[in-house]
Amino acid sequence: MVLFNSLFSKNNARKTNRSHTVIYESKLPDYIDSANKIYNKQYDSAISDLKAQLKKAKSNELENISMIHINLMQAYFKNRSRDNEFFDLSIFHAKEALKYGHNTGLAAFRLIVNLEKKMKIKHAIEVCKLVTSKNYHFSRFGFKQKPEFIERLRKLSLKLEKLDDDSSELFFTDKEKEMIILNSNKNK
Repeated sequence: MVLFNSLFSKNNARKTNRSHTVIYESKLPDYIDSANKIYNKQYDSAISDLKAQLKKAKSNELENISMIHINLMQAYFKNRSRDNEFFDLSIFHAKEALKYGHNTGLAAFRLIVNLEKKMKIKHAIEVCKLVTSKNYHFSRFGFKQKPEFIERLRKLSLKLEKLDDDSSELFFTDKEKEMIILNSNKNK
């Protein structure tokens, strides 16, 4: 009861200008401001901010790093008409977001769609197989779930039969695959 009183007493709460009592105030991660800039079509400013955030991020802040990459993925994709390189940067950041544990399906979906548009069907299939493996775990707050990627894999396999995708290189290294599986289990 003492803890409850200390947290919710009038001495610890401050009044806002709307006469609401603020009991606890937390700082939003910086990538939220950048996401809002993307929403408001301020892509260059968002990209600049996100690059700076990525430089400052600590290597053990997986969720923060994955969210920075997912926002960079979105900013580059939405601004792809401005620079031909932005489409490839969107692919790069989608891959990085996956590696750092972004497991809502958004990174995998963007990666698969972008690879398919570049006619890299084998690479898109590789992503599908990775996220549909029994060891990969989707967030329960996801954008997409495993059944949707299983269906996508089926369609891509049919498409591959009709196309001549002769790429033999793998999209992910074995180490990257291990990292993706491991980190998908951390961000449930």
